[in-house]
Amino acid sequence: MRRWYRWSFACFATISLLAIVAWWLTWQSPGWYQLPDTSSDAVTRMADRAEFRLIEEFQKVRDAEDDWHVRIGDEAINAWLATRLEAWLSHQHDAQMPEGVHGLQVHCTPEGIWLAAHVTMDEERPRPLALRFTLSLSGDDLQVHANGLRVGRLPVPVDLLGDQPSRLTDAIPDDAAIVELMDERHVLITGIVLEEGAVVLSCRTNPP
Repeated sequence: MRRWYRWSFACFATISLLAIVAWWLTWQSPGWYQLPDTSSDAVTRMADRAEFRLIEEFQKVRDAEDDWHVRIGDEAINAWLATRLEAWLSHQHDAQMPEGVHGLQVHCTPEGIWLAAHVTMDEERPRPLALRFTLSLSGDDLQVHANGLRVGRLPVPVDLLGDQPSRLTDAIPDDAAIVELMDERHVLITGIVLEEGAVVLSCRTNPP
């Protein structure tokens, strides 16, 4: 009988400890998640350079047969997200970040792109949430597939999001892989390669 009590107590203690650790993990931000200092001139300059370089690459005059590539690193993307995203949403789409969502950041890996933010739920202090997704192309159709979810650093099933990933996919335009230019040319994104800390786009510039 004593052995049974000891066994039961050990099981209870182990389960309780695991529950405490899991709860603690849900409040920890991913190791890669570091919000840039938006008051820093260096961060602002990085966002400016990243935006200017991307626009410059897309606007270059190229032969229609030429494939070209551009590599965009996490640091540049996150500087832009921290300093430009809200203004871009407001000016380009008359939209704003969802209420309770702050500090949007990304981290590229070969397995997918992590998108993380601090989210306020049920009036608690903001809890870090991260969704991992892959990108694929079918012609000019950009497809998004969720393949990972973490609450803090705790992995949880993507199914907990219900239909939210499919709603995100439905919101992406059918021709999202086409970027229209001012002179009626357009850039077709023909390939997406994910690296550790960066995304590489393969593109082709087509005439009007």
